[in-house]
Amino acid sequence: MNMSLIWAFICLIIFVAVLAHPKLPNWMTFVCIAPIAFLAKVMDANAVYNVLNSSSLHLMVIICMFSGMIAATGLDVVIGDFLDRATSSQTGKRKEMMIFAIVYVFSGLISTVLQNSYVALAFLPVLKSIARKNRISLSKLVLFVIFSTTLGGAITLIGTPTNVYANSALEEAGLALFGMLDFAWVGIPIFILGGIYMVVMNRWCKSYDDFGDEIVAQTLTAEQKNKQKVVGTAFVVFVAALVLKSLKVISIDPNFVGYAMIAIAVLTTIVTPKEAISSLDANMILFCAGINLMIAIMNQSGLGDLFGTAIIHVIGESRNLYLITAVLCIGASVGTQFMNNMACAGMLAPVGISIAETLGANPQAIVLAIAIGAGCSYLTPIASGTNQTMMVFTKLKFQDFARFGWPLLIITWICCVAILPQVFPFF
Repeated sequence: MNMSLIWAFICLIIFVAVLAHPKLPNWMTFVCIAPIAFLAKVMDANAVYNVLNSSSLHLMVIICMFSGMIAATGLDVVIGDFLDRATSSQTGKRKEMMIFAIVYVFSGLISTVLQNSYVALAFLPVLKSIARKNRISLSKLVLFVIFSTTLGGAITLIGTPTNVYANSALEEAGLALFGMLDFAWVGIPIFILGGIYMVVMNRWCKSYDDFGDEIVAQTLTAEQKNKQKVVGTAFVVFVAALVLKSLKVISIDPNFVGYAMIAIAVLTTIVTPKEAISSLDANMILFCAGINLMIAIMNQSGLGDLFGTAIIHVIGESRNLYLITAVLCIGASVGTQFMNNMACAGMLAPVGISIAETLGANPQAIVLAIAIGAGCSYLTPIASGTNQTMMVFTKLKFQDFARFGWPLLIITWICCVAILPQVFPFF
């Protein structure tokens, strides 16, 4: 093990320790590991600075600015009122469970056709409204949507980049590709069982005092309603650009569409410059940089490859369908907790194809087991792009993911091992 790998592992330990520490803010991740990465020569200065110049950071800046504009015009109150009317017949804990059920179903189903990170981001202003209107922790709602979109996205081929990367491995090897709903055999049971657990046991999800100031009812003027329409339309245009880009209908970067919409809203005095940046803070920017830096360290040092390689050596020459499924799925799910799930799927899928050729097994079955395992990004904030993107808007700590996510991991393992060998036999 070379020194670069050792220092990368030290950076990972520090990163996890900072997130797990109850008194340290999330932005300390970047402040702590950036000097180590540079001084230990894991990365040069330019590479460290480049993590502050990523499209993902700009995406979150735009979402923050839209959140501030939506709050400034009162559009979030309108959305909150709609949900309040939908659950008006319920009270207390029953109403809270109904809110979580509605959020779970809507966000999860939308994620079956759109990438889960985009859906989670688009739901952020709605979640802020729900949190303030119903005095529910925003962090709790965000974690709930992170998991619901992850589960929903795993049902289809295009719902999550993890499945897309797994399919790309088959394509590059000249093998038969997955169909749109091949993942549904396992994905739908997981989505149903996971949803029941999350809604019924939502109290296991950590709550923080970040539901915002209580909303005071007020009568909207015609001018305010017009402002809401403009801001709402601008936000829809931005989300549409994200969707069309993910479907490869357009080639333009959605971030520039978002900036253009914000510029129009400010220049036409629909919102003031102060209102547009009211939800933007340095904590979010530095924490995003910390996450990007940790991913870059793992990729450049080879630490991510080390975790993945360790999983492969466990399989051996066994031809037991259930054992192979369990090892592949569980192994990939463990590996993905320490690297981005797309990277995990992209790295392990080609290895899975090689294993299939060696054993004379169905490569689709093996790659599918790996993809399902790589999609189990429930235990750490660095396990997926959705986790990384959404965590910066919350007070969530490292352990909050594992506390609420471990039953989802068990549900996924059971469904995968019990169902996959029946619908996609290995031999």
